[in-house]
Amino acid sequence: MKYRIVIALLAALFVAALPSMVSAQDAAAEPGAAPPETVFNDITGPTLVGILQRQGFAASLTTDSYGDPLIIAQAGGMHFSIVTYGCNGDAEPACQRLQMIANFRLPQGASEYDIALMNAYNQRFLFGRAYIDAEGNATVDYTINLSQGISGDNIIDDLIIWIHVLDNFSAGVSRGETS
Repeated sequence: MKYRIVIALLAALFVAALPSMVSAQDAAAEPGAAPPETVFNDITGPTLVGILQRQGFAASLTTDSYGDPLIIAQAGGMHFSIVTYGCNGDAEPACQRLQMIANFRLPQGASEYDIALMNAYNQRFLFGRAYIDAEGNATVDYTINLSQGISGDNIIDDLIIWIHVLDNFSAGVSRGETS
């Protein structure tokens, strides 16, 4: 229920933020005409953090060991990271792939039962990938590929899907099921 409210708020925030996602050149195109949708083939860390924050996420930017953007974020009380791939190596790298990742510590370490839960999640849900990571944490991730271009609307839609993934995964893991 609380995520339905978050999703409604995200949609409202997106509508309010849409004009700020359009470049100045697009806005000056034709008076009264709807500006064309922004398309991203890659994205910088500051731009991604701005999108997240405009959608109500707590988000901060750091870098990984390769110097690529790494975003630390929170939504609905759940912490996650956005790891970037396919970055161009510029002083402010723009990246083509984003992977949202959340880890859930298993107090007793991973068991056969936990592995069965991950498999059941993967069979039941279309979005997100669940697994036990190298440190024995229950992990869920979701990847976005921007390399051929996706709209700002699609990025927002993927963030909403990610909230559903987190909700479904955390609820299933905490109850010992995946429904």
